[in-house]
Amino acid sequence: MLTMEGCQSRQNRMLKKMELYNWDLFLTGDYRTVFYFSGARSSSTSPALFLLWRDGQSALITDVSTALASDELILLETYSIERCINFPFQDAARLLDELLQRKKGMSTSRCAVAGEGWSHLFEHSLQRAFHHVEILDGSDVLWVLRKQKEPDEVESIRESLKYCAVAYRAARNTIEPGLTEVDVYNAMVSAVVKEAGTSIPFAGDFACGERVIRGGGPPTNRVLQLGDLYVLDIFPTVNFYTGDTTRTFVVGKPTDLQLRVWEVVMQSIRMAEQIIRPGVQAREVYQKIKAFLDSQESTEQSFWHHLGHGIGYGGHESPRLIPGSDDVFEEGDVFTIEPGVYTKALQGGIRLEDNYVLGVKGPEDLFEFPWEL
Repeated sequence: MLTMEGCQSRQNRMLKKMELYNWDLFLTGDYRTVFYFSGARSSSTSPALFLLWRDGQSALITDVSTALASDELILLETYSIERCINFPFQDAARLLDELLQRKKGMSTSRCAVAGEGWSHLFEHSLQRAFHHVEILDGSDVLWVLRKQKEPDEVESIRESLKYCAVAYRAARNTIEPGLTEVDVYNAMVSAVVKEAGTSIPFAGDFACGERVIRGGGPPTNRVLQLGDLYVLDIFPTVNFYTGDTTRTFVVGKPTDLQLRVWEVVMQSIRMAEQIIRPGVQAREVYQKIKAFLDSQESTEQSFWHHLGHGIGYGGHESPRLIPGSDDVFEEGDVFTIEPGVYTKALQGGIRLEDNYVLGVKGPEDLFEFPWEL
């Protein structure tokens, strides 16, 4: 879970951005961003609002009864046996109206808004309370802010990675010819649920054999064949934060070609780990690893996707390791490295992926699980 210290640090970093861009108020209605700043964990179907004024005052409108970091908590009723609640988002907008009316004495001429969905409702509230307010899009600034992870965010990602390891152990112990992708998936999910003591979101790519050459996707009733390579790219979610790892297993014993390509993919990972440092451009890392993989005859120049990406409470964040990226690595980035090779001669593909946090001397690997096929 996120901590008071982490939430307060993120608020303080946003306050510096607000001063830089001359914002009087920052407002978000995205339930994950509300959690990011306050620690109030709402569901995707419940309204949640977080407000931060330039003087450091904050307010929260949510159906969560406690919050880690907010000066004012305004509870929103989303379930009742006394009355029918049909329009909770309108109810939240009414509470926002009341809050902003109490704040009319504060100078609020420029307000940055981040989040989609019901933004039109709280934009109307802002205009009613502050007649000449300029409403700005704060999404880009928030995106940059989220790039650097606080320690509590890293710990949340580590928690997700614990379930990645549980799932891979279950897969390795289950995979054999004659089973289906669904059989392996069920074993993985069962192991994760048992470890967690409850269900948690468990998404990923569960394709085996040649299905993985140009994609992945959910498990099917495809039967595992001897010699197939099974690429398992998984990202269980714990309190909105996801680790994102990949391991490749072979159905049976690996061939000499599969072992040689595995060595090439591992070599590319070690190269990327050595290249990535604060100040290095993400596209430079991609270009060097792409050139290396393409130079190996056994790969058939089949590496076609990104080399990695940032992770957090969104699936793909900055830095993006792609040729079109302008991202620069910075201390505190949390990201993946995930090269892959995919050919019919391999009977599928080999993709390997770990998660890293970038320190001043280079990346620290957050995931401990064997790389072998």
